[in-house]
Amino acid sequence: MPSAPIRPASTRRSPRPTFNPPDERVAKLRAFWEAITANPLLDWAYSAAEFAPRGDFARGLFNQMSANLALLSGAAGFFALRQPAPWLHPKGALEAMSFYETTLLKATLERLVDFDRINSGEMRFSVGAVNVRTGNFVYFDNTSHTICAEHVMASGSLPPGFPAVEINGEHYWDGGLISNTPLQWVMQSDPRQDTLAFQVDLWSSQGEFPGNLAEVTTRQKEIQYSSRTRSNSDFFKRMQRVRSAVASLLEKLPDDLKDSDEVRMLSPLADRKVYNLVHLIYRSKHYEGHSKDYEFSRLTMKEHWRAGYLDTVRSLRHPEVLERPDNLDGVFTFDLAEQGRE
Repeated sequence: MPSAPIRPASTRRSPRPTFNPPDERVAKLRAFWEAITANPLLDWAYSAAEFAPRGDFARGLFNQMSANLALLSGAAGFFALRQPAPWLHPKGALEAMSFYETTLLKATLERLVDFDRINSGEMRFSVGAVNVRTGNFVYFDNTSHTICAEHVMASGSLPPGFPAVEINGEHYWDGGLISNTPLQWVMQSDPRQDTLAFQVDLWSSQGEFPGNLAEVTTRQKEIQYSSRTRSNSDFFKRMQRVRSAVASLLEKLPDDLKDSDEVRMLSPLADRKVYNLVHLIYRSKHYEGHSKDYEFSRLTMKEHWRAGYLDTVRSLRHPEVLERPDNLDGVFTFDLAEQGRE
């Protein structure tokens, strides 16, 4: 990928008022998913009544066929099988380091996303990636970077399927190699403010004991990609409790101690902001199997879309989701994985 130049903030252009305004964003998102799941063969197979998959066994076969097609031919507007194969390229070439190429995704993003609007600062935008050379997690944020398609692609370039993306002379892979849920980035962001956060996991950390090798592979992926959601949330709560305790302690100090070096060091930790964390954790159907992370049928996309919609609607039916926490740590968590789906 070509380098993505970083423009200084003073040169950022104003957003175009007619491209990706709020009332068109869902349509643009839908256009993205409908584009990358376009497959005439699969569309015909499940739309024809006599061929539509019924029951878990038939649906499992359909999903496996869809996943195999993605392995062999890629996904429209997203990625394509690398030709020639990676082992036919010289060592050190980016083409030798991935099975697929993603130039199609760059074109799709630039067609559907208004990067000028993102870079205008109208809304905070951050994506995470891993520097291949240093192994460090890096955040590309529109308060410090001029975001372009390469930054978004880097955040999803999971090896060895996808190639590393070059940005300003460095190469980056998917930030999920380190963490799929960078909650700490939200906690450390300035200025700190009362926050309602929706934390989305596509893999559940909890599941049934596997019964065969295929289920072992599925369970291994669930554990690997589940982002340590609960441990991250527990750490977040502990940090919030510390911040609240420091704030209370500093308020009780006599005036002659408030100018000490120790107080100046602790003052940045003192905070009484509160956080509502809503976990939206997708729970796989039995027929999805270990290939669900590269299965791109329109049928599956619609099912996932509906599952996310229902989880969000159910969450917002609970008034406590929007209430300010009054507990010691200033954090309220709402977990659909534990409370189930309607």
